[in-house]
This record gives sequence, C-alpha cells and structure tokens, in this order.
Amino acid sequence: MVNFKKLLIFLLLLLFLTACIKTKILDDIELIMMFGYDWDASNEEYIGTAVSPMYGSSEESDLRENTEYMARAKTIQNINSKIDTQTANPIEIGKTLGILFGEKLVRHGIHDILLAINEDPNIGRGIHLAIARESAESLLKSTMITEGTLPRFIEKLLKNNAKTNVPDMNLHDFNYRFLGTGMDPFLPIIEATSSGIELNGIGFFKKDKMIYEIGYDQFFEFKILYTDCEDHTYQFDWEEKEQTIAISSISSKITKKWKNRNQVEIIVKINGTLTESKQLGIRSFKEKAKLEQAISQKLKEEGSKLITEFQELEIDPLMIGASAKGAFRDWNKTEWEERYSDIEIIPQIEFHLEQSNIIQQ
Repeated sequence: MVNFKKLLIFLLLLLFLTACIKTKILDDIELIMMFGYDWDASNEEYIGTAVSPMYGSSEESDLRENTEYMARAKTIQNINSKIDTQTANPIEIGKTLGILFGEKLVRHGIHDILLAINEDPNIGRGIHLAIARESAESLLKSTMITEGTLPRFIEKLLKNNAKTNVPDMNLHDFNYRFLGTGMDPFLPIIEATSSGIELNGIGFFKKDKMIYEIGYDQFFEFKILYTDCEDHTYQFDWEEKEQTIAISSISSKITKKWKNRNQVEIIVKINGTLTESKQLGIRSFKEKAKLEQAISQKLKEEGSKLITEFQELEIDPLMIGASAKGAFRDWNKTEWEERYSDIEIIPQIEFHLEQSNIIQQ
C-alpha cells in the first residue's frame, strides 16, 4: 500500500512538471534561422537581414523556402525592432544557426554588433559566424537551390569545412580570441557563386576589423600551424619529378617550444598516405625520404611566409602571445605587443609518408 502511494505521488509530480513546459507552435512564431549584418558607409547605418523558414503543407516546401526580413538603423537594437514590425507572429531566435557579417562591415568594424549579440541571452554561444563576400543581405536573399533551407545549408557548409579545411570558429571561440590577450580572431569567408555557395577564404582580424585574408591554397599551411589535424588532403607540386601529387589521410600534431624569450619553434609532425607510388617512380626508401624532405621543406617555406605576414601586420592568429604568457611568469601585455613583430617564430615541419608497397631498399 505504501509503495502504491509513492508511485501515485511520483506520477502526479511528473504530470505537473510536464504541464509546466512552455510549448510553442511553429505556425504561431517566426523562427529566425540566420542573421546577416552589413554596413552602409554613405548613410553610416547598419543593414540587418533575418531569414525564417516558410513552413508549408508539403515536406518539400518545408525544406526549401525562406522568408527574408530586412531593416536599416543606426543600432542593432533598432534593426531588431524594425524587423518585429514586419512579422505577424512573435520572433523566436533561440534556434538561430549562425550570423553572417558583410565584407564592408568587417572592414569597418564589428565591435558594436558583437556587443549587441553577446548581450542577448537567447543567442547560443555555439552558433557559427562567417564573413559574406560583398554583402550578407545579397547572400541570404539568393534564390539558389540547396539541400534544405539556405541557413541549414550554410551551417552544414561551415561544419564540414571545420573538419577538413579551416579551424572551427564559433561565437564562443571568436569572443575568447577577441577579448583575450596574446591572440587575434579569424573567420571563414563564404561567397555565392554561379554553382552555389563556397568557402574560399579566411579573414584575419586586428581588434574588431578584418585586415588580411588568405585563399584556399593557404588553408592547409595555416591549419597545421594553428591546430592538430585529422583526415586532411594536400596537393604537392614535386618539381624534381615535374608531377603534382595528392596526399591523403593526413594527420598532424603541433607543439610550441620556446628556446628563449625571443625565439619559439612551432613543431609540426605530419603523417600522410600516398597511393600513386608506382606512377611516381618511388620504389625505394631513398626515394621516399627525398619526397618527405621536399614536402617538409615546401611546407616550412610557405609557413614562414605566412608567419612573416602575420608579424608585419601585428596580428597573432596562431596565439603565439598566449603561448609566451604560459611559458614566462613575468609576461607583460604591453611589452609583448611592442616585441611581437621581432620575435623569431620558426616552423619545424616533419612530414612522414606512410606507405607499405615499397619493395626495394
């Protein structure tokens, strides 16, 4: 009898808890999936674009159609208020997948927008951020056919490339590097093309402005200097053999080793797989060693060029300053910023080719 009463009380409590859950019907809200912000220099105002899925009666219409809202104002708060006046239902932003910044805006500065985004508790810290080539408005209003809604496609594009081509950079990561010492943030650049949307650049920030970018050809060099990699590919032009070869299943590990206060090594150890050894004439371990040395030297040269560019621009996306802060107790922010451009940063890259079909010594 006692156990029956306990079970009854438990079921009643469960019923009450279920009744307390606040439910929302999709037809009664405007579910914003992605925001885009641009800068109009002539009028000195922001342009905001919000995209919401248009739910229809069929499965296909649910997946593909969007409704776009656009507003202009001097502040982000006013943009959001103006968008409210255009919708028949309350706006819900808790499921927002990402935020795009137009190219003109990131060159002007995103400090005020970033502050407004961070002040909104409904926006998750894990949402994706990206730069839209030219304008976020034109990209979000594009009518290209994608798998799923356009915001969902952009989210998948950024997620997939974070695994393969560019380091992941969500709102939390960006805030950490923007506000932290001894580091600077960066964002992927996406662009609408005749065939769809592609990620074709990385934009680097100094404070809240993008001042430098790299293209696809430098993605691999930057990523191996920045973080550990897994399951990547790399195309190498072997001048000695006059051939271009593809290396797959690449994994790498990175460590920073300080020799002294003015010299640090970025040690990168890379393993990769080559399956075209017969066509390349690699039949001995001597030939294999020559190829490994050639790839290591090429990556070191390209990495050194990239590091020099960062130092000349006085930006630190590789977080060298943060590493120095952890290595030296009396690290000083002001002193570091004065010395950063003169620090000797040496990439030490070791490439190892994993290959089992060599039969000659």
